[in-house]
Amino acid sequence: MLKQEKDDNQNFWISYADLMAGLLFIFILVVGAIVVKSVLIQSDLQTLKTDLKKEKAALEMSEEELGKKKKKLRELVKKLKISREENMQLSLLISRLKSESDDLKNTINLLNISIADKASKLSLTQKEMQTLKELLLQSEEDVDMLVFTNKNLRSDLNTASEEVSSLENMLNKASARHELDSSYIQIKDDEIAQLEKALLLKKRQYQQVIEDLNITKLKIKHLTGIKVSVVQRLKKKLGSGIEIDSKTGAIRFSSNILFTQGKAVLKPIAEKELKRVLGPYMDLMLNDKKIAKHIEHITIEGHTNSDGGYLYNLNLSQQRALAVMKFLYNKYPNNRNLFRQHLSASGRSYSELIYDKNNKENKDASRRIEIKFRIKSEDAVKELMNYLNIKR
Repeated sequence: MLKQEKDDNQNFWISYADLMAGLLFIFILVVGAIVVKSVLIQSDLQTLKTDLKKEKAALEMSEEELGKKKKKLRELVKKLKISREENMQLSLLISRLKSESDDLKNTINLLNISIADKASKLSLTQKEMQTLKELLLQSEEDVDMLVFTNKNLRSDLNTASEEVSSLENMLNKASARHELDSSYIQIKDDEIAQLEKALLLKKRQYQQVIEDLNITKLKIKHLTGIKVSVVQRLKKKLGSGIEIDSKTGAIRFSSNILFTQGKAVLKPIAEKELKRVLGPYMDLMLNDKKIAKHIEHITIEGHTNSDGGYLYNLNLSQQRALAVMKFLYNKYPNNRNLFRQHLSASGRSYSELIYDKNNKENKDASRRIEIKFRIKSEDAVKELMNYLNIKR
């Protein structure tokens, strides 16, 4: 029966410790995963924004170049219109000059005929003849110059037409690229918007996890805070004359004081020490309302050093714990009903040795009796498990 209670006690603490460690590990993993995911998403978003800025800068340069080419095209078109008008005027002028030249030639021919036919009637001076010849030569030179100018203007017109066609092709290509870049930018903007929405959702989820974690911390703090308040009240009520472990609330008796080496019978002085320390301690644990309502179980543990075999020391430690329990039954009969509900004795052999600073076993300190208690944590644990959706 005692061994079974011992095993139950051990299993409970092991399960409890595993549960707390597992929960803490899960929370750490969840928070770590969310933080890493947020960092990765922000890094990807920053990379996309950087690429988009570069593409926008390139597009702005393309638009600037397109604007310059459009401006140049407008100037060329304007020049082409002017050239066409000038060409038309020049053609009219050439036609008129040709007509005048023909008229002049006809006039000269008529004059020559008149000179030949009417030499006797008409006497022209040598000076007048020379003037007419010079006028004829000048007219012919003007016609040749106008023809050459017309050819040059036609060549310039053809070149300008080719440049206009090339610029129109470039303009069409640039417009198509502009439309493609605009579509690409729109796609990138949509992707960034979706990423920003996803990031906002992740931030909200992360904030929710943090809030849940804080709530769980409060629950765990409340769970452990009960024991802290019990320990503080014990120390306040018992005073400085009784040494209590500030973390666990346990009290410890040296076996050198309570028992003779290798024996399980209490010394006469041991009963006096137990009555001075253990009596008030147990009375508070079982009868003080602010403490007793939190106490689920109290264990008297016997411990030995490593001298001798494990089973021998297990039996010896069990007998010594039982001797202390018998002392309580005999000295405090009014509490026997509470003892039956909350008190048990357990032998630990040398499974929990005490070591000094040099990591060497302290044999005297290892021989001891410890009184430990367990807080009513079942309700708090169930509440915590329900919060985490875990079935116990």
